[in-house]
Amino acid sequence: MITFEGAAKIYPDGTVAVDELDLTVETGRTTVFVGPSGSGKTTSLRMINRMVEPTRGTIRVDGVDIREQDPARLRRSIGYVIQQAGLFPHRTIVDNIATVPLLLGWRRAKAKARAIELMELVGLEPSQAKRYPHQLSGGQQQRVGVARALAADPPVLLMDEPFSAVDPVVRAGLQEELLRLQRELRKTIVFVTHDIDEAVRLGDRIAVFRPGGRLAQYDTPERLLAEPVDDFVESFVGYDRGVRRLSFFPASGLSLRQDVVFDTEDRVERARDAVASGREPWALVVNEGRVPLGWVSARQLAESPAGITLGTLELAPYGHIFNVATDSLRAALDAAVLSPAGRAVGVDPDGAVLGVVSQDDLGTAIWSVSE
Repeated sequence: MITFEGAAKIYPDGTVAVDELDLTVETGRTTVFVGPSGSGKTTSLRMINRMVEPTRGTIRVDGVDIREQDPARLRRSIGYVIQQAGLFPHRTIVDNIATVPLLLGWRRAKAKARAIELMELVGLEPSQAKRYPHQLSGGQQQRVGVARALAADPPVLLMDEPFSAVDPVVRAGLQEELLRLQRELRKTIVFVTHDIDEAVRLGDRIAVFRPGGRLAQYDTPERLLAEPVDDFVESFVGYDRGVRRLSFFPASGLSLRQDVVFDTEDRVERARDAVASGREPWALVVNEGRVPLGWVSARQLAESPAGITLGTLELAPYGHIFNVATDSLRAALDAAVLSPAGRAVGVDPDGAVLGVVSQDDLGTAIWSVSE
């Protein structure tokens, strides 16, 4: 547990970076500090490991005042990940990861074995151990940075905008990797970002800082999106917060239609009768493994000669799919909006179609959970 009690940072010229921060970071959870530039989120994080010395107030890690600890020893006991990894360019990947264990007096063989173990944990290949940072991609370098921070198995991990310097695709992958690691390791993580979407995705709790270094709201992601405390927080989280909030409701409760899903070997007239009786303008065509192939419209079915199979027709793309077991209502809504048919395709974990849901039915489901 990390506690801030009246913690403040005021620079000699009078600039207030952090103003009377009172906050408790729960053990084994991810707490995200988010806010605009100049709001004190990074300064607050760096005060935890005394990279920045508090001007006044108290910060405790597991009940121990940080001022009572030697700064160098404190920093070695806390994992720290920064933008662009901050790796030593003249050291191999395995030596970069082993840095802190070696500083703590571990035997070199033990430190390197730990480094190899962590490379696999964060999704790096053992064959990359003897490479140098410049030989890795930006995303791979960030994975090395995370591995290095975890090398001595610290209970606390500080992450200062670690994914902001990589492209959106790599960033999404790194976020997913961090979520996986946290499910396995249950570290106490403090994560700084300026991106509210990243905060909502990663955080168990989110601290929103306002300009001047004051805490505006400290809450769960769902409550933050549902009940911002004032106009500043509402503006910062964005006026599409209602859509973001759908991320917290599972898609597993959706009622999916299976009567408009057909195999390639089905006859045109069978699909035509089904969509007509169900007043449905689209049918979904799947292969024998129930993998989606595309949409066929009611009009196209009406104009096609009887006796031919659906596999002979030209199909419209099926668009995005969503995993019924693991995805959220937001993912289902996104799939429906991007679908040429205005319908989302729900699949099981193996990618087999379980059914489809229309935007209208999604609207009803969203209304019911939002009450």
